[in-house]
Amino acid sequence: MDTLSLRLFLRIAELGSVSAAAYDLSLSPASASARLVKLEETVGFRLFNRTTRAVSLTTDGEAFLPYAQQSIETLETGLSAVRGQRPEAQGLLRVTMPGSFGRMYIIPTLAAFQARHPLVSLDLRLSDEVLDVVEGAYDLIIRNARLADSRLIVRKLASDRRLLVASPTYLKRHGVPSTPDDLTKHQCVILTENTRWKFENGQTVSVPRSFAVNDGEAMRQLIEQGMGIGIKSVWNARESLKSGLLVEVLPDFPLVTEAAIWLLYPSRRIVAPKVRAMIDFLIEQFQPVPPWEC
Repeated sequence: MDTLSLRLFLRIAELGSVSAAAYDLSLSPASASARLVKLEETVGFRLFNRTTRAVSLTTDGEAFLPYAQQSIETLETGLSAVRGQRPEAQGLLRVTMPGSFGRMYIIPTLAAFQARHPLVSLDLRLSDEVLDVVEGAYDLIIRNARLADSRLIVRKLASDRRLLVASPTYLKRHGVPSTPDDLTKHQCVILTENTRWKFENGQTVSVPRSFAVNDGEAMRQLIEQGMGIGIKSVWNARESLKSGLLVEVLPDFPLVTEAAIWLLYPSRRIVAPKVRAMIDFLIEQFQPVPPWEC
């Protein structure tokens, strides 16, 4: 599998035409078609659907595309390093992140990143599903849970301190708990099956499963509407706490914080300049103190 054939594959995918890609790479249409056939024989599946009018990626071709791009970019980065050159951040950068966190803290910073690195284009996926991370061939992964995958390098981006919160209307109606044990008498909004809440004083309280939800934004809205007491990340609840929609519960009994916001990326020897550029940019935005702790 030679690099020219991979470059040809990438250009056909981008331009939607074998002849246009051939012209771009100084190949004859016949030579380009022969290379494409040979590449498909090598990988063992069709890369494109071809008609007399158009060329489009097959499902397998679309799945193979990011890996071909990564291979070429890694080769170019390695050659630049050997030659003593500093490669410029460029190309398509695929990033996945949790929906709420991405909308609140990542998306607002990307105009500044684009101004700094205009040759990098972004393909963003906002999703709370871990499955997307495993199967998506992403360059960079932002998660608030570490993933047990030895193929990934893990770097902490920021702390993820969590609080017990409730709405003022709920506390007025049901009373304010004074100790963790009091929580067993209250309505509690939980994220999926998290019914055991741990405190720094060593207590673990099994709370009632009054309302359960699998989405962090929906959970915050339920708590704001007076449905019960729940655990929220400071980054997610900050604006609601400032506005008074939520108040902290049991401030003298802090929760054990085991979570953080993590950056994960493939464990290759050479990190592509576009990935390094985004990592450095995000570290700059979130360290030493993340914006929600200011």
